[in-house]
Amino acid sequence: MLPYLKQTEEQITTYIAGVSTETVKSSLRKERRDFQDLLNLISPAAEQEIEQMRSIAVAYRKMHYGKAVRLYTPLYISNKCVNSCAYCDFSIKNKSPRKTLTLDEIIKEAKAIKALGMDSLLLVAGEDPKSMSIEFLEQVVKEMKKYFSYLSIEIFPLDTEGYKRLADAGVEGLTLYQETYNQELYLELHPAGPKRDYLSRVDAIAHGGKAGIRTLGVGFLLGLYDWRSESASLAAHAIWLRKHFWKSKIQFSFPRITPVGTGFQAPAPVSDEELEQMMLAFRIVFPEADMTISTRESGKFRDKTALSCAGLLSAESRVTPGGYADAEDKDVGQFMLNDTRSAEQIKDDLKKSGLEIVIKYWDKCI
Repeated sequence: MLPYLKQTEEQITTYIAGVSTETVKSSLRKERRDFQDLLNLISPAAEQEIEQMRSIAVAYRKMHYGKAVRLYTPLYISNKCVNSCAYCDFSIKNKSPRKTLTLDEIIKEAKAIKALGMDSLLLVAGEDPKSMSIEFLEQVVKEMKKYFSYLSIEIFPLDTEGYKRLADAGVEGLTLYQETYNQELYLELHPAGPKRDYLSRVDAIAHGGKAGIRTLGVGFLLGLYDWRSESASLAAHAIWLRKHFWKSKIQFSFPRITPVGTGFQAPAPVSDEELEQMMLAFRIVFPEADMTISTRESGKFRDKTALSCAGLLSAESRVTPGGYADAEDKDVGQFMLNDTRSAEQIKDDLKKSGLEIVIKYWDKCI
């Protein structure tokens, strides 16, 4: 469990298992909800109240985000990594071809993405500080700001100074997954590399908060461990971040494990119904938070959750460095895409659901 939690995992799981339907209804009747309510809403008893949860989540989504759904595109600039994560094709143990894009190649990718009509970019890189120096990242961010109004990053952890340099260069958002909050399992899944340091990983997102990064994205990799236990830790982590970095916005992501070349099988698979319940619970307890759903999920599921929970969706994703400018690029990807619709198809389908597409949603003009 998250170190910030005062309760043990046994206490939390025992509580969740004992939640009654009436307790769930009590949480749903409240105007303001807390950590205990989150536990109630992810409990097995809450499965009977999904329709009511969905109704409340829809109301909160409309209250805070209206009909708007924001789109962004991820740009993988390197798939080199020094870690040996058991569940990832980027693992150093995987001998597939690796590539780190040059600045010119990144600019070429940016132009291809811009041609798709996108204006928000997520820069993604494997964890290899030697091939991805802070100086190079600064240069990349400054160049990307010439093309995109909003930039966020999903890279290896940095210290406060490192994040500050990237924030000054133009980064507004940071996403850093803990992967699993179970410390014993975390060590088992990360046998070597700097990522093996559990506490360093937990604390890294706080460095981004100290650096003044506007959006702090957190999440765990669904399928590694019991999702209810992980959800409790994620909620506690978000509450802690919100308390200490109240100027930053919390953003939740809910990535599920998809098949990878290593053959890794998810030890604790999460169903569509369970994923929706979790997302509804987080939308209800954290009504003001950002929530994103990636192309790991099917188009049907993403469109459905965009109406009740998620306000931020990736579009036209390519998970290989160079995959936009060269659609035939077959280098190793980090995960499998399940929503392969074009950006225009996604826009059209969301509009049919009554949502309004927002491409440019932030520009630091002052």
